[in-house]
Amino acid sequence: MLSRAVVVSLSVGLALGISGSLTGCANGNAGSPDSGRVPRDAGGTPPDAGRPADASTAPDAGNSCGDGVIQGREECDGTQLNAATCVSEGYLSGTIACNDDCTLDKSMCVESVCGNGRLDAREDCDGRNLAGARCATQGFVSGELRCGADCLFDTSGCTACGNGALDTGEECDGTLLNGATCAARGFTGGTLSCSPTCAFNDSACTRATCGNRTRDTGEDCDGADVGGRSCASLGYASGTLGCNSGCTFDLAACTNCGNGRVDGSESCDGSALGGQTCASRGFTAGTLGCTAACAFDTARCTTSACGNGRMESGEACDDGNADDADGCSARCTVETGFACTGMPSSCTAVCGDGRIVLSESCDGTMLMGATCASQGFPGGGTLTCRASNCTFDTSACRATTCGNSTIDTGEECDDGNTVSNDGCTSSCQVDPGFYLPLRLRNGEGTNHGMLEVYYSGGWRDVCDDTYDAAAQQAMANLVCRNLGFTGTGHQFLNAFGGGSGTPAMDDVNCTGTEADLSQCAFAGWNVENCSASEAVGIRCVPGEGDVRLVGGPSGMEGRLQVFHASAWGEVCDDYFDGNYSGTYFGYSTTTVCQQMGYRGGAFVGTYDAPSNDFVLDDVNCTGTERRIADCPHSAYGTENCFTFEGAGFRCDAYANDDVRLTGGSGRNNGRVEVLHNSVWGTVCDDFISTAGTRQTQFVAVTCGQLGFSSRTGAALLAMSVPDGIDPTWLDDVSCGGTETTLPMCMSAGWGIENCSHSEDIGVNCTP
Repeated sequence: MLSRAVVVSLSVGLALGISGSLTGCANGNAGSPDSGRVPRDAGGTPPDAGRPADASTAPDAGNSCGDGVIQGREECDGTQLNAATCVSEGYLSGTIACNDDCTLDKSMCVESVCGNGRLDAREDCDGRNLAGARCATQGFVSGELRCGADCLFDTSGCTACGNGALDTGEECDGTLLNGATCAARGFTGGTLSCSPTCAFNDSACTRATCGNRTRDTGEDCDGADVGGRSCASLGYASGTLGCNSGCTFDLAACTNCGNGRVDGSESCDGSALGGQTCASRGFTAGTLGCTAACAFDTARCTTSACGNGRMESGEACDDGNADDADGCSARCTVETGFACTGMPSSCTAVCGDGRIVLSESCDGTMLMGATCASQGFPGGGTLTCRASNCTFDTSACRATTCGNSTIDTGEECDDGNTVSNDGCTSSCQVDPGFYLPLRLRNGEGTNHGMLEVYYSGGWRDVCDDTYDAAAQQAMANLVCRNLGFTGTGHQFLNAFGGGSGTPAMDDVNCTGTEADLSQCAFAGWNVENCSASEAVGIRCVPGEGDVRLVGGPSGMEGRLQVFHASAWGEVCDDYFDGNYSGTYFGYSTTTVCQQMGYRGGAFVGTYDAPSNDFVLDDVNCTGTERRIADCPHSAYGTENCFTFEGAGFRCDAYANDDVRLTGGSGRNNGRVEVLHNSVWGTVCDDFISTAGTRQTQFVAVTCGQLGFSSRTGAALLAMSVPDGIDPTWLDDVSCGGTETTLPMCMSAGWGIENCSHSEDIGVNCTP
């Protein structure tokens, strides 16, 4: 180390050398290659040539180092250390001094030692010593805070999930879904939510095809069909992959237990115990382990008293051992799902508490994934749990198999195959889109009489073996709604009589949510134990503007009446018969029949009115109305008709190859549906989704078949019509424009398609 005298001498010499160099530079850069350079090791950048240095900024101004006073840039001076210590300078301990150049001498300071278990300077933590810190104090929500090998906090086990904010790596947080919905994730409905790990939970999302036990496009799975995937192929260590009701993978039974890391809800994994010991688990000694299910194994943990078979202070039980999962835990507490009595304690499972332990096969609704099929009943059915002993109850399971051409218990139909969309589904229930025409006969008219359905080529009665009052009311409401009656208080009439003795349906049990009588649960087609006197009758209560046919052989034919001002009144045939000299649109007949749920029909001029009093005249429907009362007509009671001008009609049920429009705002628009195999299905917009000849000709054929004389209109695509349900009957449709029915157009063939119901097409026909 240089003395102050030497430093001063060098400074003077250096100043002289600089002066010489500047002079040489002014004489044309003469001298050595380094002439003109200013040395940089003598105290900073010198002042410019010819100008004195600023005394206030020169490093050695005043030569104050050594005078015992800390000035300018000095860190210290002699014994004056400006309160500096080794600790304040970031060291563990030691003695700090002052160098001759007035800088701190830290050579005798001792560095901190990471790993000694103490919190030394510049350490956040040391081993298990976290100084009371946890994930929450570091700005996270939950998780396990650890100490890194560098004695700094390791927050890799912490998570911000649950703070209600969308952080890096999170898809969602609580109710914050970042704008995502089931639809945006490729589903057709349902409710998207966020899992406790801040990932999207689409188990409650649904698709229209979900539940048919076949994994369709866009579905991860459907029922038992998981597409060959497994928990392992999805990145988990083990477990059984399931399928949610929304046809997405159910990962609840998948686990990472066994990978040597403590993940999610795991308490431990192999030798990774998360710093836990027997002592931290409430024991006094022993070795804590981890079970194969990644739960703490305290079998080798002990206490001074628990396990001796005697009930002592603080113990809820003592079965004489230190084992878990036998009812009395290794800490002498009663385990969940058990009841313990006596000394030594005897513990038994509690049946009915919703938990499956020991020898219980099930408990309440907890079946551990078991089904009738897994219990050896190929015909399906409903597996339940006996409340008395928590064993499986298979009394509602079926040993028979759908597709054997015999209607077994629980089946509504069995056509000898397991193909859907032919009227009978693969599980031997009536297809959701099945069309079952119905009518009332031998009563007052369309609104009253014996209920008949058109099945297997003929009209058949329905047996009245429906004993539940709610189911009876639901059936009456469904029938009357399908016949167009808008009143309330419809009646189910027992033993109406006049039946055939061989009804098509028996034990019919409706819930009120069905759209068609065939969708109600029943014993099965032609399965019955009834007599002709047990035919069911229905009385429908009308509302304002409702219509009915009276005086004919059934409610599908007769003289038209309209319900107005709380009474039935006659309707004059002016404009209906097509012979009136004024403008005639020709849509009134179809409107009459479609208001009562039928396809259409014909005007019949042989039904005379009982008098010259008519409540409605000059009805002139334009083609858009769904109800006669909405069509242009003379004021109620204003008429000029005679008895022989009563308006009579004969209505027809839909038949195979017919088309209809549903879900629209008027009778002339909506989603196009075609009837095939007595099942309604949709038409895909492939080939006809863009404007052009194909689309125009498709509209012409469809509107023409529906009875609109102009055969013109517009196609309704995508969001313009509501999605239908399976099947999609026609795809790749190409019409020439002259066909009389839509099925006559070229297509891929019945049921041959590659569409989703978001591609269902509709039309808006011009009357």
